[in-house]
Amino acid sequence: MSAVLTQKYPLGHKPLAYYRGLLDSVIQGNFPCEQDLAAAAFSVNKSFVMGAPLTLYVEHSVFAVIQNSKSTLTKQQVLGYELTPSRPSIKVVQCHLLNPATFLAHKVQDGKETNDSMTHPEGISQAVEDPIRESEALLFNGTSMINQGTGVRHTGVAVVMASSHMSREKLQDTAQLTLLSHYSAQVAELTALIEVLTKIRERK
Repeated sequence: MSAVLTQKYPLGHKPLAYYRGLLDSVIQGNFPCEQDLAAAAFSVNKSFVMGAPLTLYVEHSVFAVIQNSKSTLTKQQVLGYELTPSRPSIKVVQCHLLNPATFLAHKVQDGKETNDSMTHPEGISQAVEDPIRESEALLFNGTSMINQGTGVRHTGVAVVMASSHMSREKLQDTAQLTLLSHYSAQVAELTALIEVLTKIRERK
């Protein structure tokens, strides 16, 4: 995140400080509007603000983010963030576009927020069914129930490489291992996983 602290004077805003910070890894996985809320709280809590009267320009409506029932923020996060814009010395203004390079803030047109991540969170947070194009996959399985027609069961592992342009008949076997018969299915699964990770490391 980045922010600029300015002071208003007759010809516009004069920059006093410009700083950048890295949001924690948990917030980085949240919706963009929730990241803006965390960045706003981070900006206001910087030591050089010193609790002075402040107008905070943000791209999203921070109060709407806090009150939204579809938010992925925890109760602890919401409690910490809602205290920041609720301070009497802070005035929150929602803007359509923020550009720290020009120190300008533009008002939202018609009072509408352009980002809809809080309205349709499923479009961001859920995995999609469509496979990655031109992708490759290593399919693996380990079992203790292999029977090759001899009537004797044994434990084994199979790893198969598949790509999006391969037909089912052209799948490539990359590894087939026969383990000791007293090994359990769990051992076979772990062995298969180790084999897959080894293949991935070799391909890098």
